[in-house]
Amino acid sequence: MGEGVEGEDEIQFLRTDDEVVLQCSATIHNDQQKICLAAEGFGNRLCFLESISNSKNVPPDLSICAFVLEQSLSVRALQEILASREEKVEGYLCCLSTSRSSTDKLAFDVGLQDNSTGEACWWTIHPASKQRSEGEKVRVGDDLILVSISSERYLHLSYGIGSFHVDAAFQQTFWSVVPICTRSEVAQGFLIGGDVLRLLYGHMDECLTVPSGQYGEEHRR
Repeated sequence: MGEGVEGEDEIQFLRTDDEVVLQCSATIHNDQQKICLAAEGFGNRLCFLESISNSKNVPPDLSICAFVLEQSLSVRALQEILASREEKVEGYLCCLSTSRSSTDKLAFDVGLQDNSTGEACWWTIHPASKQRSEGEKVRVGDDLILVSISSERYLHLSYGIGSFHVDAAFQQTFWSVVPICTRSEVAQGFLIGGDVLRLLYGHMDECLTVPSGQYGEEHRR
């Protein structure tokens, strides 16, 4: 019994190699929006935002919202590893040197960088709640503040010209990290490629099926 409780408690913590979604909430015109950070591996390298407010009717595309916690280390150890980093993924979340913000001239764009050269792709995590302290394990569902090491700006949700966008700014945004897959275990409530499932119709017990070979062509249409 003790081992089971310990295992369940361990799943509550975020670990390296976890696949996660960064999400936050914002209110505009008295309408609360839930938004996820998203990026595309090809073409546009700038990060953007995927709405999940209407997820019951319009499922969000989580394939563009998944990020991997590749490595966790202290700021002191960061300086030792920057020059000899082994590349593992196609893109790193980074603070770019460009700026597309029309309302904040001190903000920088956030996007993907092909390699981990320099400090642009490194972020420090700070607890937003006073109930957490520096150096304490990050729990699933904690509100976090992400700070760019290179620019010392926060990963920020901005609003301008009728839409939301993400940038690195001096204003804070609280982010919640939701795991999709934690190492070998899939987080409850999410699907990944290769899963086997059934499609149920509404609240009924009927599911989508394919007629077997004994039926004629009329049943297959």
